[in-house]
Amino acid sequence: MVLENVGIVGGGTAGRGIARALAQAGVDVTLVEASDQRLEQSLENLREGMDRDIARWSITESERDAVLARVKGRVSLETVQGMPVVIEAIYEDRKDKEALLRELDRICLPDAVLITNTSTLSVSALADTLSRRRRPYLVGLHFLHPVTRIPAAELVRGRETGQQALAVARALVELLGKELIEVAEYPGYVTSRLTLALINESVHALMEGVGTRDGIDRAMKLRFGWTHGPLALADEMGLDSVVRAMESLWGELGLPQFRPAPLLRQMVTRGWLGEKSGRGFYRYDEAGNRLADEELDLARPSIPVLDEEEE
Repeated sequence: MVLENVGIVGGGTAGRGIARALAQAGVDVTLVEASDQRLEQSLENLREGMDRDIARWSITESERDAVLARVKGRVSLETVQGMPVVIEAIYEDRKDKEALLRELDRICLPDAVLITNTSTLSVSALADTLSRRRRPYLVGLHFLHPVTRIPAAELVRGRETGQQALAVARALVELLGKELIEVAEYPGYVTSRLTLALINESVHALMEGVGTRDGIDRAMKLRFGWTHGPLALADEMGLDSVVRAMESLWGELGLPQFRPAPLLRQMVTRGWLGEKSGRGFYRYDEAGNRLADEELDLARPSIPVLDEEEE
């Protein structure tokens, strides 16, 4: 199966990562955002991310330019109506994903495959909001963050997912050179369920004074050979995205390990969302580079009250 054009709706961390990975594989991508401002920011973040990789000698300038030439930004959803494959990659909110998928159902080609990049939601439940003719064309494909570096993706088939949708999903993952892992349709699947629980426990350990921010991240990197510790990973994912995903699993499963730690909620309330806001567990410059900073005084025996001067 030849994939030449793919539409992606949602230019956040996940959408940009998928767009970049596809463009690097030679696919033309139409990236749709909700407004000119958000689209401009998304494309700027895409370029800045690749510029950081150039500085690390991971890619060349010509490779960056080739990717940017293949990614076309748009603000009208109608621009994907003729695409054979459209990927939904907006934030993890059930109602908003359902509304978007219904709109894609309305405007897309009758046999266009819709791929949802949900990390916690039921593909079957999302399909139930679509017309009956469309339901076999919806499939779940969870790309793992960061998309361009993690060599795996989770495939989730809904109750009515058909063979064409499965074939397209497999072909897309093969094109990207990733290993496909089929998982059962269950809240959080495998990677999100385990990753979110680990992040939440790490935040609790920080709150309880078990370890410092740097100590917790360093310990997990050394123990498992990770490039990121769990707190740094949460910053990169976006603390608001982490909280939304945890709340989804908390609501679906009712397991205490997915009830977001109070510190996480407090940081999101204050607008400390991680890399994208310049402040999370670490500090970042406008290009998303981590700044050298002193350990934040967050590890206390009780729920911390963050200093007003840190706002």
